[in-house]
Amino acid sequence: MANENIEVGTRAVAKVGRNEISVEVIAVENGSFLVRNDAGREFHVAHLTVPPMPSESEEDDAPNPAPECAVNLSEKKLSLFEAVVAALQGEPAGTALNTRELVALAVEKGLWQPSGAKTPEQTLYSAIFRENATKENPRIVKSDKKGKFQLG
Repeated sequence: MANENIEVGTRAVAKVGRNEISVEVIAVENGSFLVRNDAGREFHVAHLTVPPMPSESEEDDAPNPAPECAVNLSEKKLSLFEAVVAALQGEPAGTALNTRELVALAVEKGLWQPSGAKTPEQTLYSAIFRENATKENPRIVKSDKKGKFQLG
């Protein structure tokens, strides 16, 4: 659409450097436009492009993007700590394991995939102690056995 036909309130696209951003025209002044971007910043531009409005037949034929964009919770990756908690819940009550055994248990049950980190045991150890320091009822606690942890 030509710049002469753009009115106040029109949604348009402004080119800023190499980027094209969506803006709303808030004033027309001497052949330039005062616009506001989605973040609320106002600035002047000389040229705007108004995207074409889709016709009704195009709207009906357009696929619904929601199913592809929706997050499938069953495929969501668990953190190492969450995977260990889930793995321990499937074990007999009172099972006490060290961090290396806890990581191996989560991997064995398929709840966590090693990410290439060099020290997942240390990461788990830190997460356990962080939760013990910040939560009133931590999910994993130190066991009576030295260096072992169990469900809280």
